[in-house]
Amino acid sequence: MLWLVALVTIILILGHYGLPETVNPQAYQEAPSAIKIMRGAEPFRLQGKTDVGFLLVHGFEDSPFTMRNIGELLHREGHTVIAPLLPGHGTTIKDFAKTRYEHWLSAVRETYARERPRFRHFFLIGFSMGGNLCLTLSSQLRRDSQPTGIISIAAPVALNGILNGRPIVKDPRLFLSGLLKNFISHIPKVQSAVAENVMIPWVGYSEAYTLAPLHSFKLGVQRVKSRLYRIRQPTCLIHATGDKTVHIENMHYIFRKISATEKRAYVFELNEDLSTHHVLVTHQLVRDKVFQYILRFVHDTLRGFDLKPVIFNPGGDKSRFIDKLKKFRGYFS
Repeated sequence: MLWLVALVTIILILGHYGLPETVNPQAYQEAPSAIKIMRGAEPFRLQGKTDVGFLLVHGFEDSPFTMRNIGELLHREGHTVIAPLLPGHGTTIKDFAKTRYEHWLSAVRETYARERPRFRHFFLIGFSMGGNLCLTLSSQLRRDSQPTGIISIAAPVALNGILNGRPIVKDPRLFLSGLLKNFISHIPKVQSAVAENVMIPWVGYSEAYTLAPLHSFKLGVQRVKSRLYRIRQPTCLIHATGDKTVHIENMHYIFRKISATEKRAYVFELNEDLSTHHVLVTHQLVRDKVFQYILRFVHDTLRGFDLKPVIFNPGGDKSRFIDKLKKFRGYFS
């Protein structure tokens, strides 16, 4: 019996962590040609006239298409917007299979290091894995090189595990991803209904999950958990209660752990069964509210504010706004 317990334990450990893998972020230097990039997945830069810049970071198997609308909105406000295409994304699954979490984080870090000095104020906006990358980057930066603010939309810090004392299971197969990736390269996705694609436009890898990057993603997003306390910048978190991709307990965990005294959490409740309630930035039912909240956070952060905690219910759409803010005390020079 002991040998059976030991065998199961070994399988679970290897399934979770996998065999050691050396990843050099600098080793992946392949820049896709414009011809190779999916239509709509192109990176973009919109040059503005103010001294405020935004780095928009898309999600796992996603593309800058998801961030296009919010980018154009911020640009109409006069700001500069930069939305890179993360390594391996927006081309082919074969390209994607070569990349890992370290490559995506390195790309965000390099873009930030290049762009941050050009602006007096600079915001990070990330969706899903992009939100995690923004939080991770901020947790690693020195105080004198921090962003002005962080906006994290449906970001994970765990896919499977325990958060806030609750078990979270995105997919039981992820418990064995460290082993499965050695035998299976891809897991087919359930194809979305036409109605979902109309309601939530999206450009990315829709045919399958690529196991090696998925395993790296699973492990990579957890690393920031022990460093969230280092995040002191004004932070805005956005999530939906019924998110089937990234459980909302992730948002509650992040909100509790970050050290920012100026932090907001916007929580949506969607009355539709077509989608996973995850891609809020393109969801036709709520994206305008998402953009409204982002703009409000940006405006308040830039001018400083003194607001009391408030519950906000706009127009009967069952959106809830949890706002915990304190007055800036000379945060910006």
